[in-house]
Amino acid sequence: MDMDGIRRQHDSISEHAGRLAAAVSNPTYSPVAAIRWKLARELIAHLAVEDRWLYPAFIASSNQRAADTAKQFKDEMGGLADVFTNYMSKWTDQRIAAEWAAYCDETKALLAALADRILRENNELYPLASAVRLAEKRRYAARPNSSQAPGRA
Repeated sequence: MDMDGIRRQHDSISEHAGRLAAAVSNPTYSPVAAIRWKLARELIAHLAVEDRWLYPAFIASSNQRAADTAKQFKDEMGGLADVFTNYMSKWTDQRIAAEWAAYCDETKALLAALADRILRENNELYPLASAVRLAEKRRYAARPNSSQAPGRA
């Protein structure tokens, strides 16, 4: 897995989330459709990669710490894709305009959960993945007659 690419996705998602957070901090309604859909496109694609490939790879890792951390994160935060998909379906442009305060409250809670996931992955899981990958490369380099690169965690 390209961990630098995953981190860049986090940066972009955080940027879009910040724009949406700024919009919902306003007590009066303002159109947010464009911001929501930009965030949705990036976040749904990103979560699909993490939830379908990245987390299972970590959980299957021979490194017990990586496996345990990924399992814990998946258990605690793995439902974010479904929560976000339901949120997008629930909040139509018309409903947002009619129920601005409720939309803002729900959006703030969702963005806080997203920020927490990104922070924890960036600070805990991804550095661990990098360490596991480095250890695998070193282990591979120490083997005689190695002809293929090691798998990535």
